Amino acid sequence: MKTTIYLLLLSLMQVLHSTAQHDQFPQAWEGNWRGDLMIYSSGVEGSGPAQVIPMELDIQPLGAKRWTWTITYDIEQETTRAYELVQDSVSGQWMIDEKNGIQLPQIRIGGRIVSSFSVMGSLLICYYWFENDAMNMEIHVTSTKEQSTTGLGTEESPEVGNHFIGTFQKAVLYRK
Repeated sequence: MKTTIYLLLLSLMQVLHSTAQHDQFPQAWEGNWRGDLMIYSSGVEGSGPAQVIPMELDIQPLGAKRWTWTITYDIEQETTRAYELVQDSVSGQWMIDEKNGIQLPQIRIGGRIVSSFSVMGSLLICYYWFENDAMNMEIHVTSTKEQSTTGLGTEESPEVGNHFIGTFQKAVLYRK
């Protein structure tokens, strides 16, 4: 009985800790995060990643409503993308500013920040979330162009566009 109560209390503490971190976005996310980016491609046989790239995400406060959002990929040459996470002071809307005219709105939903954008014929849906002391990231990439359509075009069977899934990227990052 004592073990059951202990396990219930431990589970409750984890839920409360996770909720507190969610409510403290982005302050609870601050830090330098490091791990491997695993890239899965639809054209590659097997269940493992087609490519594994060491990556870092650095989130540091810059001032009121601004944080660094610096992503570094350690491929043949280290590639750094010095973005910023910014909150609009009027609307409260979050965005990642790529500092080149590109701004990607971020929506907070289900304890995650999520963005969806298209570039050069691909639609990317990006998720970032904090779970079990790790920063998680997933990106789903699909074609913006329908690969095929099905359905009869009626109310009972509307036309449905099918989109080719090209890649899926996943990283679990830990504080340095």
